[in-house]
Amino acid sequence: MEADLKSNKIKILAVDDNPKNIQVIGNLLRDAGYSVGFAYNGKQALDILREIQGFDLVLLDINMPVMNGLDTCKAMRKDDMLKDIPVIFLTALNHTEDLVAGFNAGGQDYVSKPFNYEEVISRVKTHIELKRSKDQLKRVNQWLEAKVQERTLEVKQAHGKLKKAYLELEQLDQSKSEFLAIISHQINTPLNGILGFIDILKHEIEDAHLQEMFEHLELSANRLNSFSKVSLKITRLRTRKVPLDKSDVAISAILQSSKDALANLIQAKNITFCIESNTNVVKGDPELIEFCLESILDNAIRYSRNNDTVKIDITSDEEYTYIRVVDKGKGFNPQSFSNLFDLFVSDNKYAEENKGLDLALVKIIMDAHQGQVTASNNDTVGASLLLTFPNKL
Repeated sequence: MEADLKSNKIKILAVDDNPKNIQVIGNLLRDAGYSVGFAYNGKQALDILREIQGFDLVLLDINMPVMNGLDTCKAMRKDDMLKDIPVIFLTALNHTEDLVAGFNAGGQDYVSKPFNYEEVISRVKTHIELKRSKDQLKRVNQWLEAKVQERTLEVKQAHGKLKKAYLELEQLDQSKSEFLAIISHQINTPLNGILGFIDILKHEIEDAHLQEMFEHLELSANRLNSFSKVSLKITRLRTRKVPLDKSDVAISAILQSSKDALANLIQAKNITFCIESNTNVVKGDPELIEFCLESILDNAIRYSRNNDTVKIDITSDEEYTYIRVVDKGKGFNPQSFSNLFDLFVSDNKYAEENKGLDLALVKIIMDAHQGQVTASNNDTVGASLLLTFPNKL
């Protein structure tokens, strides 16, 4: 029997205390191509099942000495190594109470005595196929669980690396912001001294040409000073060292201030303005909003032709206030829209006086105000820059 059970055939253990039944059932199973093992009571069956592993099915008589079939089946269901082996009980046709007890003990089916070849082979084949399907499903589930654990571990490791990289980037961003704050402060200190000397010299010098040169120098220094202050404020906002000012800002006032700052450029190109407005208030930081408006006005004026008109539309609805500046210049290079507001990435036409950097700072300021800045080319000529402010911050 042992040599037969070591083959690759399907292995079935027949358990019955009657040698004649063992012989009959054994012949039926061998003729059908199965490997067959025998036991004459439940205890012997359990010993064989534990010693010779890999049985595919057990045919189990109910009434036996030493250990009956019901107790044997119950013992199998409690044993992790044996609990999945299907059990078919061998019973007399009219013993209904045995069938009920067998199913309650954990049996899957029964075969009636005397044995019928077709019935035995059909039921055996059905439960062997079921067991094979369950075993395959179990192997697939185990494989899937292993893959899930493997992927989970990979995701955890990737998440850990991303978290580490994020913390490193956050630390670098913090260091960069602190460095920029130091640079802005270092620029402001000598600039204040320069502006003071310019103011003194302007009143001491009578030469008209030198006076004009000092005015240009003062304008440039004031512009650099304003840029430095705005940069410092943006840095402090990004590092959360100061909260965002949420004042009511008069648009007409900052518009006039921006036009005053750009007076020389406006006069040199003889630019006129067409202003249409149905509102006069936005919420936010006055200095930062003025920087935004001055930057987009400067852009519109700089790329307008002489004697052009720059249109300024100021409108609002329940949720937002819009400031749109429209020029009649040559418009934006379509290829520049993807990075128009990126720091240190700009189209060639913005190289002059760092206009690309101005627009990048406008984007940062609008983000801080939970707003937007967008650019577009007009249908016929020129371009538009639109600032969108939320009415509630």
